[in-house]
Amino acid sequence: MIYIRQILHRAFLLIAVFAAVAAMVALCFTTVAQFYIMETVDPDFLSDNSVKVEIHQSNDGEPLVQTKDLLEYFSLQGGSLIVYRSYPIANGKAVFLSGDTVFKPEIIEGRSFSKDDFKQQAAVALIDERIRDRCIKRDGELYFLHEGNEYKVIGIFRTQTARQYGGWGDTSGALYYVNMAAAIGKNLDTPLSGIYSIDAKEKSMDSFDGLMTYAKKINPEINMRAEVTTASTSEHLIQSIRNTQVLIIAFALTIILVLLNVFSTTYYWLEGRYKELAVRIMSGAGTPGLRGMLLRDYLLIVTIGYAIGLALAIIIIKAGWFPFIGETVHLSAVVAGYLLCLAAGTVTGSIALVLRLKQEIITQIRG
Repeated sequence: MIYIRQILHRAFLLIAVFAAVAAMVALCFTTVAQFYIMETVDPDFLSDNSVKVEIHQSNDGEPLVQTKDLLEYFSLQGGSLIVYRSYPIANGKAVFLSGDTVFKPEIIEGRSFSKDDFKQQAAVALIDERIRDRCIKRDGELYFLHEGNEYKVIGIFRTQTARQYGGWGDTSGALYYVNMAAAIGKNLDTPLSGIYSIDAKEKSMDSFDGLMTYAKKINPEINMRAEVTTASTSEHLIQSIRNTQVLIIAFALTIILVLLNVFSTTYYWLEGRYKELAVRIMSGAGTPGLRGMLLRDYLLIVTIGYAIGLALAIIIIKAGWFPFIGETVHLSAVVAGYLLCLAAGTVTGSIALVLRLKQEIITQIRG
């Protein structure tokens, strides 16, 4: 107990410095990790093998390929399948699902789409909880207006808090999904046009090729172009860093400013142990042994400071004060932060010990 008291004497400023560094590093790495996950895991449940399809066709005497033609083709294919049509301005998607898909939004009220919804061509929709106030309430039910048609809201989902700030890098996900197969208004007769996504896992490109062959039998002039959305790990990491570079710079500058105080707080801590060290030297303790003891004590202080800083970072994240940072502290942030603090502590502690240990201890006591 006495030895712990000696270690912690005048150590609180040093602990505060490393706690601040730990909190900043944890928040910084958590932000990067959060955006990396948002880059690698598609917000709309598409796999790395999905393809983005651009479709254009003009009414120059040829019959137009319509939504019902797309649905007819994919209904006959079977297997796991997700098909989207994007509505970028409204940030919504029309969706068709087949087989066992990974389309699983976090439903907080109601239910998700079922196979019967597509078979029965039901005019139903899922909406983000943030746009509930855009709905029409009638007879105790909510209805969402899309392209001039009313869709009954069967489920309300929650988007991850960080994804709500996903304007950096198209990672936010759709605000609503409507049944592409809904027999409502002129929905099924709508000509294919715009941006679509096809996800049949490893067979996504084959599904696109089949759809294009089928569509050209109806309209030989239809223009369809596919782009594979797969990206490498390094590309995802680079993009996530780009998306968070402003925050990274802000965190880095703060960490540097805090670390500038390490030497002064280290000297202050050493001064508090001069008498103890002088007694040890007079008792025959060698300088190398003292350096090893002090460095061990110093790294213990760094660890204590890191634990406090990490706890502070967790509190900040759980409290949701800065939602764009993320919702949990990732393991990479914990490991990277601790290694950085240990490295900074080892370097600064070693330099401070070399500069001050021989110079001051005996002189201070004899003076």
